[in-house]
Amino acid sequence: MSTGCALNCLVCGKCASLPILEVFSDADIATQANERREGYGISVDLGTTTAVLALVDLNSGTVITRQSFINPQRIFGPDVISRIDAANKGSLNEMRGLISQTINHAVNELTAAAGASPEKIIDVVIAGNTTMIYLLLGLPCESLGVLPFIPAHNLSNKYLYNDIFGITSINCEVKIFPWFSAFVGGDVMAGLVFVSLMEKQRFIFLDLGTNGEMVLYDDGKLIITSTAAGPAFEGIEQGGASSTISKLAKLLRNGVIDDTGFLSNELVFTQKQVRNLQLAKSAIRSGLEILLLEGGLAYDDVDAVYLPGGIAQAMNVADAVKIGLIPYQLENKAFSIGNSSLGGAVRFLTTPTRTAKTINSLYKNFTEINLAAHRNFNDMFMEYMFFG
Repeated sequence: MSTGCALNCLVCGKCASLPILEVFSDADIATQANERREGYGISVDLGTTTAVLALVDLNSGTVITRQSFINPQRIFGPDVISRIDAANKGSLNEMRGLISQTINHAVNELTAAAGASPEKIIDVVIAGNTTMIYLLLGLPCESLGVLPFIPAHNLSNKYLYNDIFGITSINCEVKIFPWFSAFVGGDVMAGLVFVSLMEKQRFIFLDLGTNGEMVLYDDGKLIITSTAAGPAFEGIEQGGASSTISKLAKLLRNGVIDDTGFLSNELVFTQKQVRNLQLAKSAIRSGLEILLLEGGLAYDDVDAVYLPGGIAQAMNVADAVKIGLIPYQLENKAFSIGNSSLGGAVRFLTTPTRTAKTINSLYKNFTEINLAAHRNFNDMFMEYMFFG
């Protein structure tokens, strides 16, 4: 941990030893058969709240240095819905300029810190949720904010750095991970590329961000879904969602909150906050259960539950099980995998041919479930409102 640590890894991003920023260990690099190239690559995890960049030596396959920053588009709202609304009301070009300029500035700082010339950057890979990529490319966002929430635009076959960032000193191609849908984006695709290194036959990928994104992977076939979740966990107090889950679990263990969510003492949470937390965790748990139902799988059939991102990094899995967010049958199979979006972007830089094949395979074999329209969702949602 660095001197003067602010205890906020997502904002700072300076401590290379923190798992949230680790993308590959030496063992990972040694076993992935890098496609060696002379020059440098930049990987970008473009999040709604935070962006993280890594400078990669494409000959050795190693991450040289990293940097992160708060997404400057936050002035238009903290979530994708508010930013879609702002874009649709005339702020699209300003939002595009803010993020493209900030990313380019970070790229310059990364290369300067490493003593590398920007002209030696030969490849850039970007992973982000669908809305963030739309805003980066300046694509009209109307289709993302209205039913049936189907992206109206597709990615182009090729982007150049100058096309996106307006900079001619860096002359290279920019690869962007494709999205699955309006609310299951390229950051999830990058995460799946990352966990494909682990070679599990069946797993659940559960991203506990502002928009809960879930994937069931079954031997090459995917079922995906998403549900609004994050705001109920975030902003209650310093520490965010992971702290909220832990405090909620403690109150349940101590009997301050019962299984129905009744709160006997409003010292930590109000009754309204508890109810909001119940709604969020029930939506996520119901989505997980529906994925298994649609896949015809039981808990015992699942090899792993991968939990990417900052919330999962700081979350105690036992606490998540206590509040009923994760089934107790999967407790020993669930673990945090850090910034898998950045990890997938790094892998695309170091093994571009193999990763392109993986992306194509994943994209051709997915089915999306609309939770709100699913026949079992209402019953499951009511069932999992209870804690435990």
